[in-house]
Amino acid sequence: MKKLALGLVSVMTSMTLLAGCSTGSNTGAAANGGTDASSNGDKMKEVVISVRENTWGARKDNFVEAEKRLNEELKSENVQIKIDWWPGIGDDELILQAQANKVADVFINSSVDIGWQLNAGLIRDVDWVGTSDVFKNMPESYNNIMKYEDHYYGVIQDMDASPVFISRKALEGLGWTAAQIDELKARVDAGSFTFGELVDLADEAAKQKLVKVGFGVEDTRFEGWNYTFDNYNYNAAENKMVLSKNTEKVYEFWQDAKQRGVVTEGIAEIDTDKAAELFIKGELFAEFARTEFYQVMRTQLGMDEDLAGYEAWFKENAIWIPVPSVEQGGKPVSYSNPALIYVGAKVDDEKMPYVQKLIERVLDADLQINHTLKSGKLPVTAAAQEDPRFQEMSFYKDHAYLIEFTKTRPAQMDYAVYMKSFTLGIDAILTKGQTAAQAFELFQKDVKQNVPADSLIVE
Repeated sequence: MKKLALGLVSVMTSMTLLAGCSTGSNTGAAANGGTDASSNGDKMKEVVISVRENTWGARKDNFVEAEKRLNEELKSENVQIKIDWWPGIGDDELILQAQANKVADVFINSSVDIGWQLNAGLIRDVDWVGTSDVFKNMPESYNNIMKYEDHYYGVIQDMDASPVFISRKALEGLGWTAAQIDELKARVDAGSFTFGELVDLADEAAKQKLVKVGFGVEDTRFEGWNYTFDNYNYNAAENKMVLSKNTEKVYEFWQDAKQRGVVTEGIAEIDTDKAAELFIKGELFAEFARTEFYQVMRTQLGMDEDLAGYEAWFKENAIWIPVPSVEQGGKPVSYSNPALIYVGAKVDDEKMPYVQKLIERVLDADLQINHTLKSGKLPVTAAAQEDPRFQEMSFYKDHAYLIEFTKTRPAQMDYAVYMKSFTLGIDAILTKGQTAAQAFELFQKDVKQNVPADSLIVE
């Protein structure tokens, strides 16, 4: 998933905010090209919706199919939707184009991007999400993801969680029986197997040379490790980052793991693709990643078209569990960074119903599963999770419950700057041999220097 560009902070500081979200020149009438069925029943009303391309997974394919389905639905109203495809661009260019008054009607970006996109005048509210049939009976976690400052500003497009992928072969090498291995997830769910025990297993597996690497992780700011130590770095009620003493507990884990060899100095270079390669070779004890890691390994094994063969390989070589709590009896944790569909600030209330209908068709159950098959992400609605193709894939089906307690990176404007300070502490432990206390001191100093005081709570 794309990371927020830190360069946005300096770009945004100098920009002038654009016009308010509910007004603009991109009105329904202007988008119709002058052909309006209400004024002349013989003419087809054409509504042009600009969509920024995003070809990862089945995203563009799903919009193309949604356009076809919606046009069939709108025939009786003598209306036709036409997608105007705009090229995909990075965050910095999104802002520069917005300054030039060029904002697409629809585009996809990370959930963490709500705050700066709103401040930059790129997006408007989509409060219809709260009453849409697509999201009826949705988990509260979805509300938390899509809402910001009491309004919906994004429509969740896909989802993942953050299970821990563990080498079954390594556990067998440590003397675990098949029954012990298979019941581990239930123990994590019940809080009877802790994070510390998992660290010990990785340590022992490395010492016995059953693996070359103890833990892999998708990046050193990994929120799953923060959350398991109750280090929640964001206060949603006040929309502020939180400088908490619990950060030192996380640094203590990193220091201990580094000293014991559970993590290596070069852990930041073990990206998802590299971790998959290590895991397949049996050289990695555990990978802390998101749902898509399952699909990455499948692709690397050349089994994209062989689900049965891959599931047999996975069952023989791997297990997965949620990230365990550090406390006996505690609840496991999970985090994600899902993609949201955003609506441009220049879409007015006349055009919005058509934009809404297009987005809702994109979220048709079968189209969501098409995206799951290509991307390795989870579908976001109950209807999609009931699709027979989803039910066939035991890994996806069995771990979808993690969504109920999965947290996301906050959309707060200064999140990226805060996390840069946090990872300075990790780097000091990994590469400079500093202690957890020294890392925490460095972190505090950098946060206080670079995160605005009105965006920070110091505990």
